[in-house]
Amino acid sequence: MIRQSMQALIKFHQRPAPARVAFIATLSLLTLVWSVRPSWATIGTITKADLSGPWAATITGDTGCGITTYYFTFTLNTLGSGSGTAVSHTSGCGDGSNTFTFTVSTLNANGSGTGGIGCGTACGWNLNIQVAPDRSVMNFVDVSPLNPGNYIEGTAIHQ
Repeated sequence: MIRQSMQALIKFHQRPAPARVAFIATLSLLTLVWSVRPSWATIGTITKADLSGPWAATITGDTGCGITTYYFTFTLNTLGSGSGTAVSHTSGCGDGSNTFTFTVSTLNANGSGTGGIGCGTACGWNLNIQVAPDRSVMNFVDVSPLNPGNYIEGTAIHQ
């Protein structure tokens, strides 16, 4: 077996230089093509069902409680809605923990859409959202003029 390998190596080195270069280039290209596989997540339409499961979000902004940060863990169902716990740290209302709801209202094939976070009576945000092609991250921001005095943005990681 070793003798055959050595003979093949000697024959390879006896080839003209352009043939060796072409062989190595072809082998390199085949290795590259074989090793690169398209991600399942970048293929096809992004749907609400793709978002089902647990999420962890960090949210920051200026709310009715002043400068605010939240760590919000929630679980979405296949319809794009769910609830969880939001731990807060605010300049005007102190620290706390509340139950929030997260709802994906609309979702386009490219992952852009709208939604909302509800945080109780007369409390909530209207969101523009963008889901990453691999469905692992969702960014959101409240830019709605219907929600004066509330300015939040955040990122959620699909766990």
